[in-house]
Formats: sequence, C-alpha cells, structure tokens
Amino acid sequence: MKIQIFKHKSPHPTIHEIRLVQSNSKTDTLTHFVPPLGSPELLFYIGNEHQIKNVPCKRGLIKGQYTIAQKIDFNPNYHFLSISLHPYGLKQLFNVNASDFTNAVVDMENHPMTTFLLTLFQAIKEIDILFIEQLTQKIGTFPLCPISSVTKDYIRATKEQKDISHSVKEVIKEKGIGLRTLQRKFKTEAGLTPKEYLSITRMNKIEQRLKDKPNVFALISDFDFTDQSHFIREVKQWRNYPPNELIKKKLLLSDQLPMPDFIHF
Repeated sequence: MKIQIFKHKSPHPTIHEIRLVQSNSKTDTLTHFVPPLGSPELLFYIGNEHQIKNVPCKRGLIKGQYTIAQKIDFNPNYHFLSISLHPYGLKQLFNVNASDFTNAVVDMENHPMTTFLLTLFQAIKEIDILFIEQLTQKIGTFPLCPISSVTKDYIRATKEQKDISHSVKEVIKEKGIGLRTLQRKFKTEAGLTPKEYLSITRMNKIEQRLKDKPNVFALISDFDFTDQSHFIREVKQWRNYPPNELIKKKLLLSDQLPMPDFIHF
C-alpha cells in the first residue's frame, strides 16, 4: 500500500489535508479500523467504482463526523483520494446542518458541488501535484457559508492545549467563549457537541502517545483521568477496545497504515 499526504504550506480555508491511498496489487484488500477523527471528508474513487464493500456509493462519498469506530473493508485494487475538511467543512461547503451527516455517508453523486468535482476525475488514473493544485483551487472558488467565531475559537483552543482537559469549561476559560453560544452553534456547524469534539481530540492525542507504549500512569496523570478504570473506559468508548488490546491487535492507525510520504505545496 502507498500513501501520500498533501498539505498546504499556508492554511486552506476549507481543506485540512488530502490523502492519496493506493493498493500495491490487484489482490490486495484493505480492512481498516477507523476511529472518530474529528473531521468530515470527501472520498473520491480513482479508476474502479464501488471500492468499499457493502457501501452502495458508486464513485465516492461524503462522510460526516463519526462518534463511533468503524470497520471499513475496501475491495482489491483500491485507489482513492480523501479530502479531509476542517471540522466545520460540511457546513461551510454545503450550508447544511452538519449534525444531519453525523455517523452517515452520502453518495458523492447526490450533490451538485461534488458531482462537478467528479468531472475532474474522469479518465484520471494517476494523481500528481498539478492535479492536487487544480482540485484545491476549484474548491477554493466555491462560495462558503460563514462559520461563527465561537466555533473556530473553540477548535483553536483545543489545539493549543498540550494535554487536553476533559472539561469544556476548562478549555474555554479565559478565551472569551460563551458556553451557551458554543453549545448552540457548534453541533450545527461541526456535527458534534463541544464535549464530543473535545473527547475525540483528546483520544487522538492519547493514541499518538500509545504507539510509543508509554507508562500508563503517566497518561492518566497527563490527561487528568481520575484513575486507571476511567482511562480504560474512555479509550474503550471511542476505540471499541481497551488500550492493551489496541496495541496487541495492532489497531492503532500507525499500525494499520504504512508511513506516508508528505508533500507540501
């Protein structure tokens, strides 16, 4: 399997990063355990249609925010491009209530904007940096629905924390973010409650630490868990497995996927 990750040198208004994934052979399949990541995505199939088993989408899909871990089975000879959006990307691009997409996928051909983007992929067999630049430029020309400052400020505040608190009030303290306004705006714009987004962000940071097999008690202290049972319970809630099984069964993202090539443009 080959993975390339394309990242803008300067922040893009809509796109977080773009991932290109391709199998090494016509018999290679991909069973992927995907945890909630905190970002919606647009997934375009390249070459073959119907690349994910038991998903009827023919040429690609729009994937909302997920609060549950998923097992995804790709058919052999998979080749796809995933555009990871900012947490509020679906609201921004499609002017929808993002919570309507939570734990759901929509066929790429069901929306005029993504149907237009699919035309760029016609007869495309190989993706290069020029195509990525063209794609991001096209997306950059779309009219964007404005996103509230409280949603953007909260996302920024969670990123600024080294070891993220499990308290929304703690995160927004001294940030000038009103709790009630945040609760009213965030779910419709990002598809998650502020607490869900915070928990997913925490768990992503914990997973990054787990791959190095750290001292469990250091994790419990750094992430402000009350005890080991609290730590195991929260990991299991967001990853379906306790920490020791995630490591033993190699279900961390770093175990499932090869080291990607990073390309900045």
